[in-house]
Amino acid sequence: MESNSMELHGKYYRQPEFCKWAFNVPRGEACLSKWADIPSDTDVLISHTPPIGHGDLCCTGLRAGCVELLNTVQTRVKPKYHVFGHIHEGYGITSDGRIIFINASTCDINYLPTNPPIVFDIPLPPGVAKD
Repeated sequence: MESNSMELHGKYYRQPEFCKWAFNVPRGEACLSKWADIPSDTDVLISHTPPIGHGDLCCTGLRAGCVELLNTVQTRVKPKYHVFGHIHEGYGITSDGRIIFINASTCDINYLPTNPPIVFDIPLPPGVAKD
């Protein structure tokens, strides 16, 4: 008999400074040191803040995503999926061709829960069947 398992655990990582909000970390080295704690074998990364350029465009035209997070995700961690929220008007799915970025914010810009849930399947490894 062969045993298959999946490890699922989480850690909370703070977001870069933005509008003097709670849980902020200054951009640059302080922020990068937090992202350095993300395990490199992460398949699904869930963060509050988006990486720059993916689901981070504010109604003002400002991109509020984190440069250090994008660099960490694309060059070291390389998850299959990166799920986040924070920028409500950035709701939706983008990709860089390797990573699927999902801004799953339920609320719209007025904090009304109007965005439908984003549901996606994670493919099982070859030879593994769903019971």
